[in-house]
Amino acid sequence: MRTLHLVVAGLAASLSLAADAAPKSWGPFTYETIKVADNVYAFDEPKLNAIVSSNIIAVLGDKAILVFDGGHHPPVTRAITAEIRKLSSKPVKYLAISHWHDDHWVANAEFASAWPAVQFIAHPFTAQLMETREGKLNGAACIDPLASQVKPLREELASGKHEDGTPISDRGKAFLRDEISGFDQSIAECAEARYRGVDLTFDSELQIDLGGRKVKLLHLGRGNTAGDVVAWLPESRILLAGDLIVHPFPFATQSYITEWAAILRKLDAMGPAIIVPGHGPVLHDKQYLQDLASLFESISSQAHAAWQPGMSADDLRKKVDISTWSARFSHDD
Repeated sequence: MRTLHLVVAGLAASLSLAADAAPKSWGPFTYETIKVADNVYAFDEPKLNAIVSSNIIAVLGDKAILVFDGGHHPPVTRAITAEIRKLSSKPVKYLAISHWHDDHWVANAEFASAWPAVQFIAHPFTAQLMETREGKLNGAACIDPLASQVKPLREELASGKHEDGTPISDRGKAFLRDEISGFDQSIAECAEARYRGVDLTFDSELQIDLGGRKVKLLHLGRGNTAGDVVAWLPESRILLAGDLIVHPFPFATQSYITEWAAILRKLDAMGPAIIVPGHGPVLHDKQYLQDLASLFESISSQAHAAWQPGMSADDLRKKVDISTWSARFSHDD
């Protein structure tokens, strides 16, 4: 969602096939252009930010281009559309939206401006939830929540002290300034964000021929959201996973943990050679996918075993131990 305080580790350069330095930045927001494979490019957010933006992926065909997710920040996505024009003279004919969280589609209108005939595709649940967000992209409904969230950061930086009264280090002050810069940029973007809804929905599978390359859009069930869509490139065994896979840790809010694990096992069985997550670096094996599935299976099995009638969510949460997985994902950082 637009104001979620979530972070993504910037590991993309070391794990991608190729990466170019971002042409410019907007506050702390920037991107890298990564060649995932022939005619498949990811525009990856390389550094951690408080207000995240999705990875954007372009799949180039002989006749048309499919883009997977449109990103969050209009000026960043606008620059990415210019990058895509440099890669191919073919039009972006399709833009698939992985799920309804704002950071994957708020900037879609930039693609509509660049290629007016583009069709926006999503699961019906995603289309429905996007409609509920339309009035929150501009004006006070956009600005006020961001201003409220950044206020304590400004106060903390001005005081030079943490909430507990201890002094903030120079590194901590630099971090706060970077966070505040991101909020200031996002507040400015409230004046230029334009809503662009969905043109085409599908329930389970939609196959698209781009000319010399086929893309399958799949909805395999409820996971991170009730409307998650992935893109599968069968010839090259590339999986565009959306937020069903986020590195270095999963974004799980209002999610369906048991069903999510089952979806990940289905994706594992497809045998992807390359995985482009919704956030984080391009992955070249299935280990992280399998680790996520095992984590969610562990949470689910522990919760089912521990639950008793009348137990509160907080009491049940105390019965679920994820310390081993926390250490595995964080490497004790």
